[in-house]
Amino acid sequence: MSASSEAFPGERQRLITERLAAHGRVLAADLAAEFNVSEHSIRRDLGALAAAGVCKRVYGGAISLASDGPITARIEHEPQRKRALGLAAVQLISAGQHVFIDGGSTNLAIARSLDPGMPLTVTTNAPLIAVELMKLPKVEVILLGGRLSPVAGSAYGFTTIQQLSHFNFDLCFLGACALDAVKGVTAFDMEVAEFKRAVVARSGQVAVAVINEKLASIAHYQVAACEDVGALVVEEDAPEDRLALFRGQVAQIVVASSS
Repeated sequence: MSASSEAFPGERQRLITERLAAHGRVLAADLAAEFNVSEHSIRRDLGALAAAGVCKRVYGGAISLASDGPITARIEHEPQRKRALGLAAVQLISAGQHVFIDGGSTNLAIARSLDPGMPLTVTTNAPLIAVELMKLPKVEVILLGGRLSPVAGSAYGFTTIQQLSHFNFDLCFLGACALDAVKGVTAFDMEVAEFKRAVVARSGQVAVAVINEKLASIAHYQVAACEDVGALVVEEDAPEDRLALFRGQVAQIVVASSS
């Protein structure tokens, strides 16, 4: 069935669910134009889908929960795409640096892509990432403690932020719930956003690696402006119309290779 104003709410929601599965995110304005209905109707549809656990509402639309579900589920989501991002991201690292790797499934792929022969000090707030780092003989691993979030698979909160005061990082790989050319890096949880802001403040350079679904989306809490991001690592097939919004906003865009 083609998208049209004849689609009833249930049918629209089925079609919206298909688009979320295919693209990871939808914009209310685009859906309203496609289905020839008001944005208010689309917002009701997205609200119903969010209540059913299909998606999470974000500013201007919604994202698939596969993009922001529990860490155990996200690790299994698009592993080859994240591996490509990881391989591209580690090219930003130099021997001898002190690097912070934030929690997240894409950042786990970065840890797994590190050169085992490169001497580094790596601090992380994610136990799963720390386990991967311990496999590397030349890497000194520092694991921050605190309250562990089962969704992020990382420690956050006052205790974790306090520990950051002891460090100055050459480079951090910041986990991004969402990324927008105007709003920058954002997060869904206020406490998580506070921790990420503290990491940015302790870092000489900030890098963010994102799959396509997180480009041009906005979560609820501000983390960092685009001008604070030194390197944005994106997929080989990242839509050019979305990337164009970031050119001139971030210092460097690194495009991953699919090979």
